[in-house]
Amino acid sequence: MMETWSIIDTPEVPVERFRRGFFQGGELIGGYVGDAAAPARSVDETSWEARLAFGVPLGSLENILVVRPFFRADHLNGPTVVDVPATLYSTGATLFQRKQWNERVSTILIATPSVRSDFTTSDNAFRLFGLGLVNWQCRDDLSIGLGAVYLDRADLGVLPAAGLTWTPAPWWKIDLMMPRPQINRRVWKDGGFAEAWAYAGATLGGNTWAVTRQSGPTTGQSDELTVSGIRLFAGYEVIQTGNRGWKFEAGYVFNRSIEYENDATDVDLDDALFVEAAWRF
Repeated sequence: MMETWSIIDTPEVPVERFRRGFFQGGELIGGYVGDAAAPARSVDETSWEARLAFGVPLGSLENILVVRPFFRADHLNGPTVVDVPATLYSTGATLFQRKQWNERVSTILIATPSVRSDFTTSDNAFRLFGLGLVNWQCRDDLSIGLGAVYLDRADLGVLPAAGLTWTPAPWWKIDLMMPRPQINRRVWKDGGFAEAWAYAGATLGGNTWAVTRQSGPTTGQSDELTVSGIRLFAGYEVIQTGNRGWKFEAGYVFNRSIEYENDATDVDLDDALFVEAAWRF
């Protein structure tokens, strides 16, 4: 299914990424981060996540609130220089709304209330991720976005969400929006039924969880654990009509660290490689 183009332009048939009903589908995600360094500053991370999606009309079908409940587990192995829980959990729901105000201006609002902890303490376990963005379609092929993202991490609070999205051709999408810039190239398209994209970019990784310390002078006390890193990634995604498809992603993680909030423990970790796969059904 190779893309072919004639001198006369053929109208693009978009792949519908939604379903015409309340249930919008589900997603399963699995990932692994690992390095071959000495165990003192090495952490292998295995993760899995399950998501569902539901569409709730707010007055009309042109104004939809998407609700995505999720459950995620991150299993840690290492390091030996500081205590970390064997498993960290995240559960909550993402609320997503996009509203088109006129032909040029639209807004995106995202809020994710969640509990992130090792399930041994509730102190500081509630977290709220938020994103607000205003998009201006200044040209048919160019939009500019400006807003802010609230990460609610111990090491990072509010960051600017700004940049531009340029689509010079239907098979190219240059998305230079911080904090996840990404370049996308469409590989093939099967009308309005399916299409595949190759992409590459960078993003912030990690999160903050509420945990109970397992060793040292603060054994048994509640604390906040932050695992962080910067990811360079490349991937391949197949998008099918009705919010279905799959993707595979791999890359390099650097500037990794583990940090405890109460006693200011900060351990630099070695760089690592990661892989991640997702299936939407």
